[in-house]
Amino acid sequence: MENKTFYAYLEQLSPLSYGLEAYLNVALKEVSFKKNQLIADIFFEEFPLIFVTKGTIKTAFDGLKEPGQTFIRFHFQESFIPRIGELDSNDYTKNCISMDESILTVLPLKHEFNLRKLFPEYNDVIDKLHEYQLRELYTYIFQLRFEEGQQRLDRLLMLQPKLFQIASIGDISAAVGVHPHTLSTYRR
Repeated sequence: MENKTFYAYLEQLSPLSYGLEAYLNVALKEVSFKKNQLIADIFFEEFPLIFVTKGTIKTAFDGLKEPGQTFIRFHFQESFIPRIGELDSNDYTKNCISMDESILTVLPLKHEFNLRKLFPEYNDVIDKLHEYQLRELYTYIFQLRFEEGQQRLDRLLMLQPKLFQIASIGDISAAVGVHPHTLSTYRR
């Protein structure tokens, strides 16, 4: 299993020791998903660290208090999927689905204690990863509120130019925060 992109991502956040990399080389696993395969919530409990090695994953939040209101986040290749859980299961439902054939590099939960105990830099890496993910979500929310839909679509297409080939118009419009008819106008 080749983990160069995984390590490169983490190295941008904080240096990794050779010992930590050696431990991770043994602990990390690859999990494959077929196109349109549901990723159960239990998966996120079993694997605290999930990296998209190949493919695209969609996280959809469907409102329960306001049916029909959907919020979608795409997780593209060479990115981590944040562990987002529900505070109140009466607010929304969450589903993660593989948009195409995907490979996720994951860290099984059983290794978390040893990593935190044996490698102090692991704690720093995880803290910085969570800070980065939180900043990324805040930026996304800010962009939804203050940018035009066309700008959000352009940014999304810069990250994944083939998005219209793997995702539906409804999914893309929910990710961009516009009505599907508006999205069709942007495409023209």
